[in-house]
Amino acid sequence: MARKRTTAVLALPFIFFGILVFAGSPFPTRCAFAETVPQPIAFSHKIHVTDYKLNCRFCHSSTNKSQYANIPSVEKCMMCHRSIATDKPEVKKVAQYWKEKKAIPWNKVIDLPNHVYFPHKKMVNAGIPCLTCHPGMDQAGTAVQNLEFGMGMCMECHRKKKVTIDCWKCHY
Repeated sequence: MARKRTTAVLALPFIFFGILVFAGSPFPTRCAFAETVPQPIAFSHKIHVTDYKLNCRFCHSSTNKSQYANIPSVEKCMMCHRSIATDKPEVKKVAQYWKEKKAIPWNKVIDLPNHVYFPHKKMVNAGIPCLTCHPGMDQAGTAVQNLEFGMGMCMECHRKKKVTIDCWKCHY
């Protein structure tokens, strides 16, 4: 009797996972609220991406090589801001970090659960636009997380694009 009960208890997580994968997640994919995280510098994605037409990968250069989308270094910022908008207060703050040889202590905006493995490079190299997972970032005065990232969101996208939902393609 104890063996049957143990097997049933051990099977529960797999059954729940199967429901999420094959029936879709019952959890919402939109955040109930997009909270603004305070930052040491008021960086505007809108100015850089929409107004000046910079590609996201110009600053987040590791997205096609890494699991992570890097936060640009002060050196990357100063590539342009040694001569562009040098009179602006926020650019002066960047220049001060550069002068002091300090990294800008950005606060984390996009948050994934600890158990999630998300390979940016696979998505970027497959041609998935950044705004698919980061909608509205190109219009954001300050970066915000507009989607609640979870298995349901990934599965919904994979189904729409008719790509594999084989667990081992992402979870290896």
